[in-house]
Amino acid sequence: MIRRCGATLRAWGVCAALLGLAPGLAAAHAIVIESEPAADATLAAPPARIYLRFNSKLEKRLSTVTVTAADGRPVALDLKTDGSQKPDRIELPLGPIRPGAYLIRYKVLAADGHITEGILRFTVLESK
Repeated sequence: MIRRCGATLRAWGVCAALLGLAPGLAAAHAIVIESEPAADATLAAPPARIYLRFNSKLEKRLSTVTVTAADGRPVALDLKTDGSQKPDRIELPLGPIRPGAYLIRYKVLAADGHITEGILRFTVLESK
């Protein structure tokens, strides 16, 4: 019985140690810390660009960003004209878009090899 109790305590110790590592594992992924338009923004006028800043360096050549209207219609982005020279940012010019709801989808590869995907939403109001 004592031997079994010791094994159980060791197992709990291992679990506790692994849980202590969990915050470090989550920090390894590239997370958006700033964006334009901001997540869930409601804009009076269409944005001129899509800007995403992450908490880590990116492998930009292996990362993608798309913008679609709520009905699934894609918005043209020139992915070759990333205006940001900084390795933790993606900045893409956005051509004219109509009022409505839009989704920014990103799939980025952090320099440490972790892939992160996400969606940001924004809405452009009808001008009065």
